[in-house]
Amino acid sequence: MYRYLTFCLLMSAGLTVNAQTVNLRGKVTSQAGKPVADAVVSLVGQELKDTTGTDGAYEIVKNDVSVLPLLSPQSKVISMEKGFLVFSLPDPSTVKVEIFNVKGNLLKKELLRNARAGFYRFNIAENSFSTKILLIRASIGRKVTMFRYLRLKNSNYMVNSSVESSIPVGGGLAKITAVSDTMKVTAAGYAKKAIAITSYDQELDVTLFNEGAVVVQLDQTRQKIDGFGINNNWQPAFSDQQADDLFDPDKGLGLNILRIGMNENGSFYNSGCQQDISKAKSRGCQYIIGTLWSPPGNYKTNGSVNDGGHLKPGNYEQWATKIADFAGSNKLYGMSPQNETDFASCGTQEPCNGSYPTTLFTGKEYLAFFKVVAPKIRAKGVKVIAPEASEWLHAWSDFSACCSEPGGKGSSDPFGCGFLGKDDKPLCDHEEGYDYGHWLASDKAAWDMVDIFGTHQYDTQVAEPWPDDVPRENAQGVIPVWQTEMSGVKWWPEQGPSTDIKNGVAVAGWIHNALTVGEASGWCWWWYKAMGATNEGLYNSDGSDTKRHYTFGNYSKYVRPGMVRVEVAGSFSKDVLLSAYKGEGSKVVVVAINKGSGSASVPINISGGTAPSSMTPYVTSANENWGKKSAITVSGGSFTAELGGTTVTTFVGE
Repeated sequence: MYRYLTFCLLMSAGLTVNAQTVNLRGKVTSQAGKPVADAVVSLVGQELKDTTGTDGAYEIVKNDVSVLPLLSPQSKVISMEKGFLVFSLPDPSTVKVEIFNVKGNLLKKELLRNARAGFYRFNIAENSFSTKILLIRASIGRKVTMFRYLRLKNSNYMVNSSVESSIPVGGGLAKITAVSDTMKVTAAGYAKKAIAITSYDQELDVTLFNEGAVVVQLDQTRQKIDGFGINNNWQPAFSDQQADDLFDPDKGLGLNILRIGMNENGSFYNSGCQQDISKAKSRGCQYIIGTLWSPPGNYKTNGSVNDGGHLKPGNYEQWATKIADFAGSNKLYGMSPQNETDFASCGTQEPCNGSYPTTLFTGKEYLAFFKVVAPKIRAKGVKVIAPEASEWLHAWSDFSACCSEPGGKGSSDPFGCGFLGKDDKPLCDHEEGYDYGHWLASDKAAWDMVDIFGTHQYDTQVAEPWPDDVPRENAQGVIPVWQTEMSGVKWWPEQGPSTDIKNGVAVAGWIHNALTVGEASGWCWWWYKAMGATNEGLYNSDGSDTKRHYTFGNYSKYVRPGMVRVEVAGSFSKDVLLSAYKGEGSKVVVVAINKGSGSASVPINISGGTAPSSMTPYVTSANENWGKKSAITVSGGSFTAELGGTTVTTFVGE
């Protein structure tokens, strides 16, 4: 089926293309510092090129060239045809067009949710603003294309080659608008390199990496790491040995976040909670955060602390005061006003795993309550954590996860909104659904009260990227994401109980996904010891140790608070997952997961900063737990990561 959508903006014409002189020069060298001969250096937009000599030098010179090349968006599903932006949807999806000025300010947005398969056209040719150059960002679902747009006097259009990428964060959009062209460098035996050019008159030296190598880009930074943690709710008090295992950075995991619970009376859920806090702090734990599972039964629509029910609006004020008093009197770092707003316990039949305290809020209800409780928490000097949905999916949509094991059932969906992959669109009205992040962001005053964006990773077991239609910042600055509870629960993959390395590798994959896709700054496990036949503990209920205990430590012990995640570029086996982090000076950490049963050898280059002199591997395998290996010399910023089959290896550089 074909549908055509157009939108109109106020137009202005009379724009021309400026001319410039090209004078690009420099040298091409290997990472070892040797000149690379016969390297082809191309200026893509102007179709100019030069080939290096034995000294590695190149020079591209030409007078009177146009600034904007006559090219089209390079995407199979998004194209430009006679002034129309054309979307080709093979499947139902969200269609979006955003128009920015050169400073990255949003001028216009058109959004169509749940568009049916077919073709959609947006009229750009008849639209413009007073600004001379526009940046167009067009997307189908998570497929994003960006390009610059200029309307000419004769009503023709000019666009530069597009950039297909994830959504830029922290000023990245404005940087893209400033890019004039792209310089590409190719040479036999080396990986291709593309460089954004912001000036045609400059000296630019280029370093090429060996073909097939992976590059840790220290100058391409993402989120700061706040740390890793554990929950203690409903658990016995920690012994000294357990506290060492959890919080001591030398003897154990080095966790620095402890998440505790408040009961329906406004007191600690656990009688030994204050003792746990003291032991955690004495071992270096920085952040004590809290949450709650249910208000008193008479505050709720179902009359019980268990099995869902909604908080009655008439009790918002009283319950909010109780929450803030608990957070303030116990001097918590942060407080969430409700655990798992989207989950109602529902018995023991698949996909349910018990009957216990839970409370439901629709996204609309949560916003209303949040506006009452958040100021009270803030007034106590405590940070506000929200919304803490059980499914990361519910933080940004109304869909629920599918499917449980072995019956293939949908997850808990108390509002009847339908399941991702099964339903074309949500079955509930948006005001009766989840989508907590969008609801919070819809109210500026509420959004400015979110200090930490809290979520869980259950059921889908993957993170959701921050959506491009929600600002990542509020009045406090960039909002950090903390995944505050995750484990292997009954009816879902990795439900256990197990002690094998495959489970450990799977859990490491959860953490990797949360850090790289969800850009989480904090990540917390559920329990120290399971309380049933599940993988909910780092130890099983019979006291047996597990590999997930140690693969968790491959992150928490070595990716320390204050470090910053950096980008990893290059291609490698689909069984290998890599993430990298930098600290002060030459501190670099690379965590490598090899999901495959065979070994893998990955050449890694460290660029954009000071590379360490050596990298020391710490391996968790079927036979080892953080096994320390001989340090690997880093030569010319390069080293080779040797990964055993089904392992998690952390390379620590100094």
